[in-house]
Amino acid sequence: MLSLQKITLYAGSLCLLREASFSLYPGQKVGLIGQNGAGKSTLFKAILGEIALDGGEIQMPPNWQMGYVAQEVSNPELTALDYVLQGDTLYYQIQSQLRQAEQSQNAEQLVQLYDQLDLIQGYQVPVKAKQLLFGLGFKESEFMQPLQQFSGGWQVRLKLAHALMQRADLLLLDEPTNHLDLEAVNWLANWLNQYEGALILISHDRYFLDQVVTGIVHLSENKLRYYAGNFAAYEQQRNAQLMQQQALHDKQKQQMQHLQTFIRRFKAKASKAKQAQSRVKALERMEQVAAVQATNPFQFRFAEPQHLPDPMIQLEQVSFTYPNQSMPIFQNVNAVLRSGDRIGLVGVNGSGKSTFLKLLIGQLLPNSAKGQPGKIKISRGVEVGYFAQHQFEALNLEASALQHLLKLNAEMTEQQARDFLGQFGFQGEKALCPVRQFSGGEKARLSLAMIVSQKPNLIILDEPTNHLDMETRDALEVALLAFKGVIIVVSHDRHLLTSIVDQFWWVHEQQVVPFQEGLEAYLQAQMAVIKAQAAQLKAIEKQAEKNTKIPSPASETACLSTESYNKRQQRQQKAQLRQSVQNTIKPLKRKVRQIEHQLTENQKQLSDIHHQMQQPHFYEQTSSDKMAAILKTQAQLVSEIEALEIQWLDLEAEMEAITANIYQNER
Repeated sequence: MLSLQKITLYAGSLCLLREASFSLYPGQKVGLIGQNGAGKSTLFKAILGEIALDGGEIQMPPNWQMGYVAQEVSNPELTALDYVLQGDTLYYQIQSQLRQAEQSQNAEQLVQLYDQLDLIQGYQVPVKAKQLLFGLGFKESEFMQPLQQFSGGWQVRLKLAHALMQRADLLLLDEPTNHLDLEAVNWLANWLNQYEGALILISHDRYFLDQVVTGIVHLSENKLRYYAGNFAAYEQQRNAQLMQQQALHDKQKQQMQHLQTFIRRFKAKASKAKQAQSRVKALERMEQVAAVQATNPFQFRFAEPQHLPDPMIQLEQVSFTYPNQSMPIFQNVNAVLRSGDRIGLVGVNGSGKSTFLKLLIGQLLPNSAKGQPGKIKISRGVEVGYFAQHQFEALNLEASALQHLLKLNAEMTEQQARDFLGQFGFQGEKALCPVRQFSGGEKARLSLAMIVSQKPNLIILDEPTNHLDMETRDALEVALLAFKGVIIVVSHDRHLLTSIVDQFWWVHEQQVVPFQEGLEAYLQAQMAVIKAQAAQLKAIEKQAEKNTKIPSPASETACLSTESYNKRQQRQQKAQLRQSVQNTIKPLKRKVRQIEHQLTENQKQLSDIHHQMQQPHFYEQTSSDKMAAILKTQAQLVSEIEALEIQWLDLEAEMEAITANIYQNER
């Protein structure tokens, strides 16, 4: 298991973690959450060994492989498919050696290498890589394009696919959904659910966490606190914990007031001086329970619209084609945006969602390579607040948050602007810092503040939650729920969409049409498309394998004799047999891992009880009721451990019998 033992971690003079501990077991999936700047990404770097700890230690099994998303692409001339395949280093090494053996016509080495390829199920690796690319939104025509031809966002997807190809026992993913669309996020959640290794996932996406993880680690106040269950379970436990903390604080406050009153009244009286002094010492020893602070420092609201024209915007036979492209993005689109609409815009990446939003606000004008461009009618009185997907590019990096706001709102006084920015976490000197020094989350918050200050009656948001932490997302959701105007939003955050949207428009095949069946039905339809692509890919690969013929002497593989080819066929048959065995016993292996995990937990609890009972004054200082409870727990643990061990032995025997039976039948 991965074990973090009393680790201390600093970023400069700022303490991120102080004597924090946490253990992660094989196959366990946890979400790592905390406010931006709390130290989540820095902790990842420490686990990867990229930075040194300031105290404590991190232990991990020596044979564990770690998977993570690389920061840089080592060879931008590689094709997309080759780069993803390179993530499986074992497969890629064997392939490189195979090419060398073919060039040197070393038949003996080729046989050995094909054996190794069989053992690692290498014939399935290219299929898996293509499925990853399909799932993350790539088209088959893009598989052979060099990395350098892809934009930054698509390169991030390729890095993610490269990481998912790694044969990792532990996978570290830092905000993997940030550059994905809704469809790809849904696919990734399904993929991670099938991943059998351990996972630590940094994310601010509640719905994604709920779908993927079985535990939450909260990084707060320099500590790591583990909560069993998904994010919804964490929220319940955390709320109960905070309520209990507040109750303890209130109770302690009363006790302290009582002690202070007694000390004031009797400190001067000789007859009560001893008792007063003992209460002074009690007050000094009392470890104060902190009051529960507001967990979300950001609270804002959109001004109530003064005017709501109806309809707001009408599109009549609108077409649009980018100047450097022959294929139109939209063709004869008709749509009406009415007062009261709260619309979620859905569609796969590249379908034209952002283009449609830019047409609505006039950043792009209708045009057409063929026929009439159509018309967009915007009613008088429409005030648009627009958050672009690449909003940061519109900010002046040298100007401060205060300067941005005053430039946008000339009627605001400096004090009014400062008070307004304070709602978004820009207090004091922070409001005067140049934007260049801001984090991604702070830039996003400033952009939101600027939109709110404009008092719009139509809010258009294109991926607004990228770079926002959970607290700011919550504040945005509350503000949008209370907003009385019209909303159009593109987002991969399902929690946000389901909270604020009541209808969906589907950008699809050069059209924008209402999708009547809801978000879940839409995502299921998209998953069906991806599964169909994967099934078709498997069928093609199988057919290609069947059609494989003995190479002719004139071919590049002339060094392979008929005999070595037949051996290769036998190896493939053996590989298929091994795969059959693995598929049959896979559910049993999963049960074995669960039992092993439970055994480890029970044995640890039993060890803790034994250690407790070995303390010198344990029996004198422990009440009879508590002693009875401890002994009862000890007996229960011993009984559970015995039962789990019997289950484990039975499952091992069952797997051995199944394996022997399959091989016997094959013979």
